[in-house]
Amino acid sequence: MLVVEIKNIHGRLEFDQHTHQCTRTRVDGTVEGFPNALTQTERHMGFLKNLITSYSLPVEGAVVIANPSTIIVNSTSTLPIFHASGLHKYLQSLFKKHPKKLMDNQLTQLVHLLLSKQIIPQIHTSIAPSRFRHGVLCPKCTYQNNMYFHRGIWKCSFCHYRSIEIFTEAMLDYRLLISHSITNKQLRAFFRINSNDAATRLLRKFQFPYTGTYKNRVYHLPENLLEHMKNFF
Repeated sequence: MLVVEIKNIHGRLEFDQHTHQCTRTRVDGTVEGFPNALTQTERHMGFLKNLITSYSLPVEGAVVIANPSTIIVNSTSTLPIFHASGLHKYLQSLFKKHPKKLMDNQLTQLVHLLLSKQIIPQIHTSIAPSRFRHGVLCPKCTYQNNMYFHRGIWKCSFCHYRSIEIFTEAMLDYRLLISHSITNKQLRAFFRINSNDAATRLLRKFQFPYTGTYKNRVYHLPENLLEHMKNFF
């Protein structure tokens, strides 16, 4: 396993192994301090080594500088630091250093183990929904003006921008700020849609899972809302 810490810092970089700090010197001579990427990489490597002890898998690490104009002043004895252009060569050296370690079924198990450790943060707000700006906001007007829904498309009466896909952004805002579910009535109220039939067609178009009968139907907005909605454009 290769842990790569990528930094896009320009200027002249120096890494101090004793103070665990990285200093950047700008062109004008200004000196700034940053957390040491070596320490970050070693911490991530240690976490993975403890996590995959049963796999006997080697864990390597490197700090990669993404900005080609950056000057790396000193190399270290702990982990390699190099520009992104050297990553391919470094990978080739690791392939020679470590022959194939895992069978396909072991690799699959390891992938599931790593994914199980991923925690997706949940956003909770204590702000009353009445304080949010309702509706689909026009991106061309820097979200200052509302768009209206007419015959399957969203239009801005101020700049005349038209879009179908803009509704996905607005629905994501609703899911994050208001609720993970929505009814026809709530859709019309929040997005300022006058027609009950138009709201129904809009909800059916995206095939959201739902519970309840026709009159009290509740549509549930999936976690991967953006990807789900993009499939229907």
